[in-house]
Order: sequence, then structure tokens, then C-alpha cells
Amino acid sequence: MLSRVRAALILTVVWVLCWIPFAVALDHVLADILLPGPRLDSPYTPVRLWAIWGALSGLGFAIVLGFAERGRSVSSLSIPRVLSWGAIGSALVPVLYFVYWFLTTGRRDPGVRSLGWRIALIEVGISAFLGIVCALCTLALMRAGKAGDQTHSAGAA
Repeated sequence: MLSRVRAALILTVVWVLCWIPFAVALDHVLADILLPGPRLDSPYTPVRLWAIWGALSGLGFAIVLGFAERGRSVSSLSIPRVLSWGAIGSALVPVLYFVYWFLTTGRRDPGVRSLGWRIALIEVGISAFLGIVCALCTLALMRAGKAGDQTHSAGAA
């Protein structure tokens, strides 16, 4: 049990480290497109928000992976499978947030063409894309570590 929690925390940290550079760059591009005027927030605000989102997405990936692939290591899974779990695990964060938001605000039927739905779909898409990128980084790190362990142990023999 403790090893699973430790693995989930390690995946969360890896995802934060992978998520932030892509997310901050995307934030600057989207901010320039959507808000052409000067930004009023601190330059560190996007980094904090994206870091929290990345951490929650990494935890979502770890949970989805833990339930779906019990007993199998990440490095033994196929690339499309890991990327799919990455997209699903990270897309859960905005989906759960918007479900919570719609339930707490009392808006039961916001309408399919409303701005809220469009923002939700954009955020789910961005999160899924960044989840795919982070899952690919995670898989590459796991396979590199596994290959490094094999060559290191072969050299000792």
C-alpha cells in the first residue's frame, strides 16, 4: 500500500515538472490571443495554477493507471495505452471541476451552445493534450530507467 502511494506521489511530481513548461508557454500564447491587453496578475500566478492542475492531473493519471493496469508496470505497457490513460487521467480534472461547478451553482441545463460548455471543452482538450505529453515523458523516463538498471546490473556481472 505504501509503495503505491509513493509511486503515485512520484508520478505526481514528474507530471508537475513536465506539465509546467508546456502549460506556461500555452498560457502565454492563449493570454495573448484571448486577452490582448496587459495582464494584471502576478507573473507567477499562471505557474502556480498550472502546477496545481498538473499535480492533480498526475494524481488522476496514477489513480486511473492503478485501477486499470493492476500489477503491471508502466514501462511494460504499450505506448498508445499509456497515452490513453494519460489523456483520460488528466481530462478527469476539468470534467470533475465542471460537474462540481454546475451542481453547486444550480445551473442544471446550461445549454449546449453556451460559453460555459465551450470553455469546459477547451479545458478538457488542453488537459488531455498535456496529459498525453506528460504520459509520454513518464513512459520515456520509466523505460530509460529500466534500460539503465539492466545495463548497470549487466556490467556488475
